[in-house]
Amino acid sequence: MASIIYKNEQLKRRFYAWLKASKQFEDNTIACYEKAIWLWEDFANKTDFASFNMTKAVAFKDWLKSKKKANSEENISMSYCYDNLRHLKVFFDWLSKQAGYKSKINQTAVDYLNLTRKEVREATQPKSVKYPSLEEIKTVIESLKGKTEIEMRDRALFSLAFLTGARISAIMTFPMESFDKKNLIINQDPALKVKTKFSKKIVSVLIPFGYKETLDYFIEWFDYLEKKKKFRANDPIFPTTKIENGKENISYYNTGEVEAKFFQSSSSLRKIFEKRFKQVGVKYFHPHTFRHFWVKEISKLPITEEEKKALSQNLGHENVGTTFGSYGYGHIEENRQIEIIKSIDFEGRKKEVKMYISLDEARQLLKENGV
Repeated sequence: MASIIYKNEQLKRRFYAWLKASKQFEDNTIACYEKAIWLWEDFANKTDFASFNMTKAVAFKDWLKSKKKANSEENISMSYCYDNLRHLKVFFDWLSKQAGYKSKINQTAVDYLNLTRKEVREATQPKSVKYPSLEEIKTVIESLKGKTEIEMRDRALFSLAFLTGARISAIMTFPMESFDKKNLIINQDPALKVKTKFSKKIVSVLIPFGYKETLDYFIEWFDYLEKKKKFRANDPIFPTTKIENGKENISYYNTGEVEAKFFQSSSSLRKIFEKRFKQVGVKYFHPHTFRHFWVKEISKLPITEEEKKALSQNLGHENVGTTFGSYGYGHIEENRQIEIIKSIDFEGRKKEVKMYISLDEARQLLKENGV
């Protein structure tokens, strides 16, 4: 048994190395594959991967779909099954091409990990994502008075997430030189060691969406780091909290200051978001939901296709459909769907259409915000 476990572990390491080198996957993506393989091992009692076959593939699907949510009698979601089966398929497909496994792992057996079409539709149907309102964002940001360096940093952190909709994994790696103060642009450039999805270079204009104080808070923090703290070009915009030893080096305490070190994990920044939301009694929203807020604000504006493309690229999307599909108009909420359909004149009668702002006013608003 020990030899089988060792052999399986060696294969897993090779597979993860392949994902990283060949597919250019980040560690958090590879962790999803690790989880899927761990589920298989739990089901198969850590037997040799070479024993995989059609019968076991079907049995695993049934086992997975019957699992319960933690501390609940409710079954896990179909999307959970779909994601793990999809990741596991990649592993066994890779394994079927490895020396010593080509004759043992049947490609047809790998296909038995597929869900039915009905189950795939259930797993992949658009989900309504909750995101913070402008009032909730303001409540959190305005609660941070900037009396300490930590408060100034956290206020600027929330502000930049609001201004750009940037991913938290990128924000934690922004160096001072990534900010173009003159043009109010953040250069999300992997050449500057910024971690972006698929290592894409993204140029993000800061857009305050009617909450211009966020721009002031961010620039104030940047100037403070540059002038008071003497941060250099390659130092972080969002540095870690300075921790010092207590008496006799037994305990540690928060100094209320920052030091020129990058956060090593995005979970640390997520904890800051969670802490600040809870402090003011506002429901916690994951940093990624700021991207959804950003797109919903764009969706309210009567803008051209070219303007949509520019704003889409601001988020790092090559395809406008990704922005207004995954985050925006790909799925319209039911109440809004009904409202839109009821407003359509199916008999062709002309009717007056009222807009809260004119097209020229909307374009001027975008221009003022640097888009």
